[in-house]
Amino acid sequence: MENNKLVGYLLILLLLITYYTYFVPEYEKEEINNSTEKVDEKIIKNETFNSPVINENIVNSNNQKDIDVENGDLIITFSNQGAYIKKIVLKNHISIKNIPVELINGNSSFINYSLKRKDSILNFSTLIFDHKIENINDSTFVKFSFNSTNKRKIDITYKIPKNGFVISNDIKLDSRNEFKFLNFYWTNNIIHHEKNYEYEKTVTSIYYYNDENGYDYLSAASTNTEEIEIKEPLKWISNKQQFFSSAIINSKDFKNTSLKTIYNEDTSYIKNSIIKTDIDIENQNLSFSFYFGPNQYDILKKLPYNFDRNVYLGWWGVNSFNKYIIVPIFNFLEKSTNNYGLIIFIMVILIRIIITPFTYKSHISMAKMKILNPEINKIREKYPGDMQKSQVEIMELYQKTGVNPLGGCLPILFQLPILISVFYFLPNSVELRNKSFLWAEDLSSYDSILDLPFSIPLYGDHISLFTLLMTVSTLLINMANTQMQTMQGPMKIMQYVLPFMFLFIFNSFSSGLTYYYFLSNLISYGQIYLFKTLVNEEKLKNEIDFNRKQNLNKNKSKFKLKLEEAMKANLKNQKNLKKK
Repeated sequence: MENNKLVGYLLILLLLITYYTYFVPEYEKEEINNSTEKVDEKIIKNETFNSPVINENIVNSNNQKDIDVENGDLIITFSNQGAYIKKIVLKNHISIKNIPVELINGNSSFINYSLKRKDSILNFSTLIFDHKIENINDSTFVKFSFNSTNKRKIDITYKIPKNGFVISNDIKLDSRNEFKFLNFYWTNNIIHHEKNYEYEKTVTSIYYYNDENGYDYLSAASTNTEEIEIKEPLKWISNKQQFFSSAIINSKDFKNTSLKTIYNEDTSYIKNSIIKTDIDIENQNLSFSFYFGPNQYDILKKLPYNFDRNVYLGWWGVNSFNKYIIVPIFNFLEKSTNNYGLIIFIMVILIRIIITPFTYKSHISMAKMKILNPEINKIREKYPGDMQKSQVEIMELYQKTGVNPLGGCLPILFQLPILISVFYFLPNSVELRNKSFLWAEDLSSYDSILDLPFSIPLYGDHISLFTLLMTVSTLLINMANTQMQTMQGPMKIMQYVLPFMFLFIFNSFSSGLTYYYFLSNLISYGQIYLFKTLVNEEKLKNEIDFNRKQNLNKNKSKFKLKLEEAMKANLKNQKNLKKK
């Protein structure tokens, strides 16, 4: 294939256009009752509900207390008013403010449990719970209890492991419970954490999963309010950000779910999300779990119901390639070093070693094509303006000389899945977050060497050096391959235009990704010159001449006969159309 490089570039460009245009599905807007939702600009307040079942529930604000508990990964703050999780801090992850990441806090998030029946609602947020903390084995149990004057009781227990990001939640009602389900309500102004605020906003949304339809999500790229009502039972619902998720998981299913995301202009927050769902009560008990932590594949894959889909690794085929090839290689290298620039470098080397035999065969094929170039040009001059006739003779030339015009495509066929896989893996890899290398302060974001006082349309307000180096190295490769290719006219020009398009497209991308592409280009450039020293063109000419003599008196192949028949039929149809 003469234009294999161009094909590769076009496919990647098509991938990028498709990603930004169709990445997130649009849902039919359905009306959701907002009577229990009222969002202030920064503080989310609970609205007044109907009179509760239990009368002794008037909150005295002086009795409200915060309870802090921590494990190796989290600092958790509970409120005894409503017995809910009020604040989550990730101890080992730093935000752009250079403080530990707060996934939720009292100003951004509010969770309420309620029990409903026809004539009344009991909101746990109107109750002050007693509490105690117990340490059993390697877990901490925070136990809340509420007792009414008529001896009705509610017990809520949170289990926090020694390490990890999953918090189990068990709720127990007394034997006189007449309620069939618990309503879970969570409104959350999702806090901004990343350097690239605009990109962070376009990948943040509510994700959800059920056994029948798999995982899905509300539109992340939309600037409008997105909402949906889901009657099917769900296994988990997640406030998914670029690198972190706050989620609920339930083996018994969430039912009658309403989800909503509201675009937020306040740069302190990304979006407001609202989750309302019902949880069945069985034998006065119910249980589910919270996940507050990073979108790290090795952590999420241990959770049930395909919770690892919160790490987006591409569509089905690319997702599998990442899961079973790229991620294991990456994790293996992590065991040897914590220098992620070095890890990416070694990944490039390993992958290039694997595909080197195919790259060498491609170079041989292109060298043979170069030898045939004078003959191919003569055929094109013989039939000016008649591509069909020239193509028939060129195909005959290939057959006689034993040259495979598709031989040059092999590296693209093997490299394209890798290029696309890392396109999804590296920008979504939380392991690269805040990891510096050379001039790049954060390999998960762009590496600006110069912040511009203005914004260039489609380019941005900064200059990313790795993107610039990637563009220059791509141009050098194309220049080195020009003599090996037979492209003419607009196709030849496009191989120089496309790298400049990538300069604009990749300027705000993860520097880890552009660094990977730059290294891959450098090695490709080195291989081109190494193969040139190894390939004996005189020997290839002799091989071509030998094949030509061998095939001189051979009958035409069935493929060639069918090709010629198709060409003749097409020419005949064109002549008939002209006569008409």
